[in-house]
Amino acid sequence: MKTSIFKRFNGIISFLLSILGFGAACSSCSVRIEYGTPYATFKVNGNVKSEVTNKNIPNIRVVMRYDTTYTDASGNFQLSNTDFPMDQTFKLEFKDIDEETNGEYQPLDTIVEFIDPQFSGGKGSWDRGEIEKEVNIKLKVKE
Repeated sequence: MKTSIFKRFNGIISFLLSILGFGAACSSCSVRIEYGTPYATFKVNGNVKSEVTNKNIPNIRVVMRYDTTYTDASGNFQLSNTDFPMDQTFKLEFKDIDEETNGEYQPLDTIVEFIDPQFSGGKGSWDRGEIEKEVNIKLKVKE
């Protein structure tokens, strides 16, 4: 008696699981499953000049979170960071690493804020696009 109940119960469970399996494999279903998290690219670019002479300063190390670059011969730099698409604050660190070659300048830290960012160029449901901000810095000469 118990065996026939278990056989019927197993048959019903097998039937239901088969229907669920075919239903989940349906390619015309409107439910789209995605994995991941939304992201956006935050770009910061600008120029570094001497506070005294107003001349561009090359070879200044610029750090923003996980990205590091150096100013070019014209004192320009560009950094980017990919993060969650919401208000973001990034600390930028400027440091003269070549010592006396271009003159000696004091290090400087500054904050770049992206408040209520409006992203452009997103390529899908997770990629919200990018936003860019310009930051121009004047470094003081070391005393």
